[in-house]
Amino acid sequence: MSVIRKIRELLCMDEEAEETRHSLSPEILRDYDIRGIFGEDLFEDCAYDIGRAFGTIMARRGLKTVCVGKDCRKSSNALCQSLTKGLASAGMEVISLGLCHTPMMYYGVYKLNLDAGVMVTGSHNPPQHNGFKFMLGMDPFYGDDLKALGNVVKNKDFIDKSGREVILNKVFPNYVADILDGFHFSSDLKVAWDIGNGATSNAIKAITKAIPGKHHLLFEEIDGNFPNRPPDPVVAENVEYLSKFVLYNGFDIGFGFDSDGDRLAVIDSSGRLLFSDQVLEVLAKDFLRKNPGAQVIADIKSCNRLFNTIRGSGGIGIMERSGHSFIKMRMKSSRALLAGEMSGHFFFGDRWFGFDDGIYAALRCLEIASENKGAFNNLPYGYITPEIRIFCEEGKKFNIVNAIKHKLEEEEADLIEMDGVRVTSDGGWWLLRASNTQSALSLRIEANSPQDMEKLKEKIAAYLASSVKNITAILKDEKYGPGIS
Repeated sequence: MSVIRKIRELLCMDEEAEETRHSLSPEILRDYDIRGIFGEDLFEDCAYDIGRAFGTIMARRGLKTVCVGKDCRKSSNALCQSLTKGLASAGMEVISLGLCHTPMMYYGVYKLNLDAGVMVTGSHNPPQHNGFKFMLGMDPFYGDDLKALGNVVKNKDFIDKSGREVILNKVFPNYVADILDGFHFSSDLKVAWDIGNGATSNAIKAITKAIPGKHHLLFEEIDGNFPNRPPDPVVAENVEYLSKFVLYNGFDIGFGFDSDGDRLAVIDSSGRLLFSDQVLEVLAKDFLRKNPGAQVIADIKSCNRLFNTIRGSGGIGIMERSGHSFIKMRMKSSRALLAGEMSGHFFFGDRWFGFDDGIYAALRCLEIASENKGAFNNLPYGYITPEIRIFCEEGKKFNIVNAIKHKLEEEEADLIEMDGVRVTSDGGWWLLRASNTQSALSLRIEANSPQDMEKLKEKIAAYLASSVKNITAILKDEKYGPGIS
């Protein structure tokens, strides 16, 4: 075979390989992160291009160091390797933490004063899902930034430089030491920790060994298939075992975590899963007692009672759209030191770094419970549903919400439109929005009475009848009331 013919064959092979590469689907570029299903719309070569693009954006801003972590999903290792190669190919110095939870990656960026961070994680979603969360400087990288990243990939507008990967092992012990600094806990608390086979396992094991009290860990084996329960802890059926364990064994409190550790669910001593705005209410009262007049941010899904409690405790309540990136930026602009979302994200700029950390939030809850063991028990609540997630095709959910918004505007309804539609009437309020993390519509209803609840359900069903099958039956079966979730 001639040398020229061999070269031609190799060139053809390169062209064929280029043709089989997967393009980056615009649909996985969400408002505040990248999320897809591995092997369907998210692939290793996509991760490589994402790394190249993010590294290119960093290089053009004169930035060099980036912290990278990965959760325990089966696809995370391959995606992380490809991402790291892409970042290095753009000249980045990649500080690799290996397997960790998302807040530890955030911590690494803050503690080491790095330029950026990327976490490979599917967060609270099922095992086949995966994606990327980003930091640039101390701020989230989201919205238009992610669109710009997509354009760099689309146009192949990459910088080619030589970077390197550095394996760093000292972040874990520093995180454990720092997260415990300043806390004092009661020795007679009995606490259950539902790790859900996620990436928080090593950190929670180390922390619970270092603090007083009786601690029992559930599903502590790290397993990216999540064999014991789905990763989302704020769905009642997902933490049913934890609830029963707390009740039957007489524990004081239970904590549930998602796979990457930025969400927290709290179970009271009666085995009841608390709504996250109930938890934030307790946290806010404690925080405002020590910081009178401070601001507290809650997302648009939160109940009126929370905002009334913040005001009654001498604080200033701020409503923000849902999403960890939006909350963090609002904290920065308002200088608020406490925030929370119905999805189980809690943010502390008071004594911590301001990012959402499920383990740190649990420790703040334990601190309150150490002063008052019943602080999370018998919390009063009205007639309110949990967040109702209604399956909806990805390409349709925003259109459905927009169509209903136009109808409501024509009816001159009392609307808040920062994130979907939050509609207030004499009987209560309801919120409909498109989820940014799942193929779903998100709905929540708060009513003044059971009769008002049924009327609001009927009205919402009428708006959704042409778009969602069996919506009347879905809403009819949805429970509500004090602590029902």
